[in-house]
Amino acid sequence: MSLPSITAVAQEKGINLGGLLSAEQQESVLVEAMRRDLGPALDLLHRKAHEAQNNGGHADWLEDPSSEIGKQLTRIHAGDALRSLASKHFCHGLQLSFFNCCKGVVGKPPAEPMLVQIQCQAGPIAYSDC
Repeated sequence: MSLPSITAVAQEKGINLGGLLSAEQQESVLVEAMRRDLGPALDLLHRKAHEAQNNGGHADWLEDPSSEIGKQLTRIHAGDALRSLASKHFCHGLQLSFFNCCKGVVGKPPAEPMLVQIQCQAGPIAYSDC
């Protein structure tokens, strides 16, 4: 499960997950669950956001997808909701891009994203069986 603390967060906030939730409640629950369950990956993305702000617009990362942080990064990037919340709440609004299963960019995406995807599948960045 990507965010096992959702139930506990909702209970602490007095939010009934079985009822109708406002957009604000949904965001509040997800962001706090992300903090609890995906902390190391969010810390990395936050650091990369600052790096991107300081170097003209983007910062790359490359992580083993089988590592704890690699699995967390995949969870964040795999769905639109978590990716957009990570951008908004943890990366100062910078765009998050994800390639293959192991590489990402915080900030301005690469000029040739298809080439990066190919290079993540067949070298020189990574390989399809990483």
